[in-house]
Amino acid sequence: MVEAVLFDGDQTLWDFQRVMQYALEQVLLELQAVRPGRLTTALSTRDLAAHRQQVVDEIGNEEFSWAELRQLGFARTVEQLREADNTTTLDDDAALVSILTASYFHHRDIDPALFPDTRPCLEALQSRYRLGLLSNGSRLPGTIGLGDVFDPVVFAQDHHIAKPDVGIFRIVESLMGLDPESLVLVGDHPLNDVVGAKRAGWRAVWIDRDGRGPFVAPAGFEHQPDAVITSLEQLPHALDRL
Repeated sequence: MVEAVLFDGDQTLWDFQRVMQYALEQVLLELQAVRPGRLTTALSTRDLAAHRQQVVDEIGNEEFSWAELRQLGFARTVEQLREADNTTTLDDDAALVSILTASYFHHRDIDPALFPDTRPCLEALQSRYRLGLLSNGSRLPGTIGLGDVFDPVVFAQDHHIAKPDVGIFRIVESLMGLDPESLVLVGDHPLNDVVGAKRAGWRAVWIDRDGRGPFVAPAGFEHQPDAVITSLEQLPHALDRL
């Protein structure tokens, strides 16, 4: 019997790609205004994203929060600009990185970017199931109007264990006092959400918002979701069938 439904956040409940792109665009405009020049003008949001990924590739993501990694990514960008023109100091750079980081997170959460089917689905399920958030991201539900919906809210960065590692699923089970068989994870990521949940003994619902289906298990895995939906409007019925 399903007792609790856990949701992934990014691209499941809200359009994180949209808000991330907007936030990076605003950061880039601020950077170009503060440090005008040929190199800064040539920068793109892809460059900002690439610098952050370079940091992740070099130091991993287990010991740092996503906010810290984003800040380190901006530090990499600013460092490269300083080395190219050699006109600013390390203190100047540190102050600018702090400003850019604060700007990014401010602009990231201006728009909740909830998908149209998110709130109606959550409202329909609240009286029937315990609802939780299980995310490898860092977007707090309270900042986008969902602060009273999820209990628990589990971020991988707070435990230094990320989906699809079974350990993060065990943490949820402990917090909720439930067995794996009574838990369902709804998410868009074939490996993190579907394979992760199935390996933990949970049931998995794959949301295929982009119409990519049929579901194809990641290389090396044979796990399949218990249900496939293209909209959260379909989730209550899918849960009934489980």
